[in-house]
Amino acid sequence: MSEEKRMILGRSISLPSIDISVDQKQGWPLLKSDILGTQQVHHTRKVSVVNWVMSLPDRFPNHHQNLNSETNFVKKQLRDILRDNSKWFKYNVLKTATSDFSQENLIGKGGCNEVYKGILEDGRGVAVKIMKSSSKEAMTDFVQEIEIISSLSHQNISPLLGVCVQDNDLISVYNLSSTGSLEGTLHGKQKDKHVLSWEERFKIAIGLAEALDFIHNRCFKPVIHRDVKTSNVLLSNELHPQLSDFGLSMWGPTTSSRYSIQGDVVGTFGYLAPEYFMYGKVSDKVDVYAFGVVLLELISGRNPISPENPRGQQSLVMWAKPLIEIGNSKGLLDPDVAEIFDESQFQRMVLAATHCLTRSATHRPNIKQILRLLKGENGIGIWIKEEEGNEDCFDDEVYPNSSAELQLSLAMLEEEDDESASTSSMERSNKSLFSSSCSFGDLQP
Repeated sequence: MSEEKRMILGRSISLPSIDISVDQKQGWPLLKSDILGTQQVHHTRKVSVVNWVMSLPDRFPNHHQNLNSETNFVKKQLRDILRDNSKWFKYNVLKTATSDFSQENLIGKGGCNEVYKGILEDGRGVAVKIMKSSSKEAMTDFVQEIEIISSLSHQNISPLLGVCVQDNDLISVYNLSSTGSLEGTLHGKQKDKHVLSWEERFKIAIGLAEALDFIHNRCFKPVIHRDVKTSNVLLSNELHPQLSDFGLSMWGPTTSSRYSIQGDVVGTFGYLAPEYFMYGKVSDKVDVYAFGVVLLELISGRNPISPENPRGQQSLVMWAKPLIEIGNSKGLLDPDVAEIFDESQFQRMVLAATHCLTRSATHRPNIKQILRLLKGENGIGIWIKEEEGNEDCFDDEVYPNSSAELQLSLAMLEEEDDESASTSSMERSNKSLFSSSCSFGDLQP
C-alpha cells in the first residue's frame, strides 16, 4: 500500500460540502445522490482516491496577505480566555526546548500544523504544536480549540499547558506522553514492548468513557470531540488514558435540538458514525459510535480498517458484527489475552460496543448509559432489555444498508496513479487532506 493511502486511512480528513436538496434521500457530500452500493462507487468515479483527494482545495488556503491585525486580535481573544500569565510561553523558550524545532524532534505532521517534542529548563517533556495561521478560518479554529480545551479539567483529558503566538504561528503546548498512544500500544511498535493485559484494556475503556461522559454531560458547556480514536488516546506510565487532540472539537447544542448539520465533514475513516458520514448530522452520539470502534479495538487488537484482510473483513465493524449476531463473541477476543480475562467484564464490553455501534443515532445510547453498562451498575439491565426489545428503527434517519460498505469502499478505492500523478501526490501529501489537527498518536519521547 502506498504511503498516501496509509495517510488517508489513518489521519483525520476534511471533506468538501455540497448543498443537498430536500427531496434527496442521501446526502453525504462525496457521493452522488443515486449511489446506493459499493459496486456503484467503483463504477461512478474512475479516479483513484489519492488523485481525487489531492485535487481538493486547501482547507486553509494561503492568501499571501498580511495577517498581523488578525494575529493581534487572536492574541487579545486568547488573553481573555487564558488569564493566567503562566499559560503564555515565550517563543525563544520553546525554540530552545525543541532544539530550534529540529527535524529530529518532529513527531507529528498534519495538513496545517507540526508537532515537536521538547524538554523545558525544569526538565518537563512537552509536545509543541505549531499551526500556520494562513487564514482567518485557521485562527478562528485555533481560538475555539484553546477555548474548549482550557475549559476542561479531568484526569482522563490531556491538559493544555499553554500557548504562544509568534508572527503567524499559533502554538499550543501539552504534556509529552511518556508511553505514547493507545494506537501505538495496540497496533504499533509499542506492542512489541508491552502487550496490554485484559485488566489494562478494561481500565482504559472505563477511563476513556469517563472522559467522554465529562465533556458530554459534566462540564459547564457540552463538547463534542468529533475525532475519538486510539491515536488520540495517550497513555501514562501507569497506562491511565487521556483523551487528547481537540482540534476538531465543537461546542455541543445547549438547546432542545438533538443535533446540528455540518457541511464540512471531518473525522477519520473507520470511526465515522453513519448519520455524520451520510448527512453531516452531528451530536454527542458521533463520539459514542467512535468509542464503540475503540472498544472493538481493545477487545480484538485489530485495526479499524485493515486493507490486508480478506474482503468483508477489512472493516473491524463489518468483521465483528456477524460474530456478535451468531453469539460467537469469544471469536472477537485478541489471542494475546484469550487465556487471561474477566468473563463478566468481557461480556459487558462486547455489549457496550454493540450498543455504541447502533446505526440509528436516535436509538444509540448516550455515553452515560454506556459507562454504567461497563461498570455493571444496578438498574442498567432494565434499559438493556428495553433496547434489545426494540428493532433498529431509523425514524427520520434513513440510511442505506450499505453505508458501512460505502465508507469502506471510499477508503479502499484502488489506486490508478500514473507517474506524474504519483509525484504530485507526494508533493501535496501534507496539504489540506487532513483536518486542522494532526493526531497526537506519536507524542512520545
